[in-house]
Amino acid sequence: MRYLFYLIFGVLISCKESIVKDSSDYFSNLQFSVDTVIIDPVDEIIFLKHQLLNSDMGTDGTYFYNFNVDDHTLEKVNLDELRLEEKFPFEKEGPNGTGPGIGIMGVIDESHVSITGMYHSSLFSMEGEKLMTVYYENFSLADWHSGGDLLMGSSVLLDPDSKRLYGLIQEYEDKKFVLRVLHLEEYETSRVKLKSFDKMPEYSFMYYIGKSTIHQTPKVGIEKFGKKVILSNEITSALMWYDTEVDSLFMKSYTSQLTANQKEKEYRKVYETPEEYRVEYARYKQEINFMPPFWDRDGQLFLRFSYIENESRTDVFLTAYDAELNQLGETFVPQLTKRPAKHFAKDGKIWIYENMNDEMGFVRLKIQREIYF
Repeated sequence: MRYLFYLIFGVLISCKESIVKDSSDYFSNLQFSVDTVIIDPVDEIIFLKHQLLNSDMGTDGTYFYNFNVDDHTLEKVNLDELRLEEKFPFEKEGPNGTGPGIGIMGVIDESHVSITGMYHSSLFSMEGEKLMTVYYENFSLADWHSGGDLLMGSSVLLDPDSKRLYGLIQEYEDKKFVLRVLHLEEYETSRVKLKSFDKMPEYSFMYYIGKSTIHQTPKVGIEKFGKKVILSNEITSALMWYDTEVDSLFMKSYTSQLTANQKEKEYRKVYETPEEYRVEYARYKQEINFMPPFWDRDGQLFLRFSYIENESRTDVFLTAYDAELNQLGETFVPQLTKRPAKHFAKDGKIWIYENMNDEMGFVRLKIQREIYF
């Protein structure tokens, strides 16, 4: 029986907060243009269900990977040539099996992907060989059905280089969100409180379908860029990041000139029918909603979409940050009229997934500097 140690970092982990005002206007002399591209499936059918939930951009900026749960393959899309280049078969069972169902697929590097489920996270080669599996029960992490804390399967980040797993946890007792750091070699865990997530339980909804109970919590983001594990949620513009080198937590709050800095209205938490929930959730979307930041390696900066969703239209905004997450500027993007789907930055453009007559397409938002003579 393994002995598990729980480390509460009172000294090593500190939360340092700063408030950042928009000191410059990054977008003042920039203009946007839009074009669209379609990926050639090359006699195959690219998996497009679920809004590309199980997809991720490669680390070299050339390839986009998409897990096809219909035929259990990993699709490799060449973005420079705009075509499906290769499909890697994965096994469902056996020593290299992904297990029942597919959780979330993420690219570790150009040779490895992770696949996370409700109870474990595994590292695979691109060719489908299982190299490592982390079972959450070995770290005393259960789900709510067992009266334990819930490790959100969609909010897990496996970092094999540092032999750690980072996961957002919703605690069973008070429903608060924390960051858990699993030290895989020592079977130890660290628990880090997240100040910018404090109000998340106020925006968690529950409704009934027959005898079943459905829970809906605000969307969250967890992504590693260099030494930073960046944590975000849709109810606030504030960002937190865990510095993996110094084991410290940092937070920055921002002041927007275009939108509210966070959601402010109050909402019912429990609904008797899905119809009641849908009406209130539409009101929830009419307040500002923040999406996770993403890295533009060409511009060496972070970008982040936010949006306000009304019945007749959706207003989309874009914010830029430097490498240290200082806000550089913000702008309204009139070229975008609905919530951005799966997106990433490449070659000075933001690529936004669009289903185009059942083909994988992208709307590309080009950001270019105006030139005056």
